[in-house]
Amino acid sequence: MNKDSLAPHSAGSAPESPSLADLLTPRPGQARPAPADASERPALRAVPPSLTPVPATANPAGDSPATVPLPLLLVQAPAPQGALALAWMQRLLGGAQPHVAPSLYTVAEQVQQLQPQAVLVQFDSANVDAATALLAQLQQAFPHIPRLAIGHAQDAPCLLAALRAGVQDFLDLDAPLDPAQRVVSQLLARPAAVDQRRADAAPITALLSARAGLGCSLLASHLAWHLQEGLSPARSGKAAVPASHTADGQSLHALLLDMGASGGDCAIYLNTPGEFSLADALSQQRRLDKRMAASALSRHPSGLRLLTMPRHAALPAAGEIDALVQRLGQYFEHLVLDLGADTPLPVLAEVLPQASQIWLVCDQSVASVVWTAELLQQLQAIGIAPERIELIVNRHDSRLELAASHMAAQLQLPLLGSIPERRRPLMQEVNRGLLLQAQRRSEPYVKAVGQLADQLLAAHHPQRVGHRSGAAGPLQHLLQRLRGH
Repeated sequence: MNKDSLAPHSAGSAPESPSLADLLTPRPGQARPAPADASERPALRAVPPSLTPVPATANPAGDSPATVPLPLLLVQAPAPQGALALAWMQRLLGGAQPHVAPSLYTVAEQVQQLQPQAVLVQFDSANVDAATALLAQLQQAFPHIPRLAIGHAQDAPCLLAALRAGVQDFLDLDAPLDPAQRVVSQLLARPAAVDQRRADAAPITALLSARAGLGCSLLASHLAWHLQEGLSPARSGKAAVPASHTADGQSLHALLLDMGASGGDCAIYLNTPGEFSLADALSQQRRLDKRMAASALSRHPSGLRLLTMPRHAALPAAGEIDALVQRLGQYFEHLVLDLGADTPLPVLAEVLPQASQIWLVCDQSVASVVWTAELLQQLQAIGIAPERIELIVNRHDSRLELAASHMAAQLQLPLLGSIPERRRPLMQEVNRGLLLQAQRRSEPYVKAVGQLADQLLAAHHPQRVGHRSGAAGPLQHLLQRLRGH
């Protein structure tokens, strides 16, 4: 059954998208075209070579196209109904076939890996509860990927359960193939949904290091504080109140997510403990709206919000972290991710592809360079291209022979900047529960981190660039007034 209200098209006119035959059978000498934005997909989310759909080609005898795996994922009911659904799909696709999920427990992982054009879930009396729960999980983790149900429309409980689960369409196994083929044609012709994120989503700056103890969390804490100061309208009396203000007057500008497996350092450096953790946010994603983000998340006196992963927390299910970061990106103006040195690779594989910047923190030692080179290999293995990564040399001492530029050349990374060695004044402030505040503009560490924050403000928030200079202090105000005269 194809419900026009769920998949609208103009009555009496040919669909605008190509027919299924056009999509499956290329012109002579021409392969089936890839989705329009395929070249823009993050490397991580590209289909692995072993699963890459081979272009359909007509066989020498001129028969139907060769069987090829299409970017559709079928989740079957138990046998024998599952085999019936697969056979029906192959007839629907003219001999081609979709990817098939071997188990309900691997569906989220396959969706994350394949990024299909749609997920088709079979509803049958033997699996209606499991199918309903799966659709709820997919809606939460992959809201940008269409979800369709297939089954027997005459089975009213299954049909009703599928519609209540929020599917975009219900394909009837007992109906003629034409309506279902129109739906599938439209799905295959549409641009891939992998990167259909809102244009106003907050930029994401991710910091990570190869080893613990390199100052990554301390740098992330200071950077997030500087961004909060730069984004706060209070720093510019003429600045308009942005849409990030919540209904109760609280503003959501910068968010720091401490995502390391042994998290908690950022909360210590900011002296901002909180009862609502990153694990709580993951478990309560459905309830996490803008008002809840303003009230539940830990709040630094500057207004900076903080979410910390509890120590020894269980590894999130596939897609959960990605969905949470996307959701928070709608509430805040800028996200800073402290990934530290012990964030599990599956989490890195989810969050790094959507990061605007990936900053790799390394200190001025040969051992750190060696470990960082190994981390780069691991990142490349999960699909993070080296050209997306920039190097920050922390605790840099110009008196040492190992220059920051030489380290960048060895790692084949662009050098974003170097942070001077200032452990003593940093620890003095941290032991008092404070950061090196921006009032100490002459402090080398503050100046270096401020320059990084200024780069982010100029790149992503050009309308706020004047805020930081406006907050520099009375002397700056006096100089500006003198220049005005």
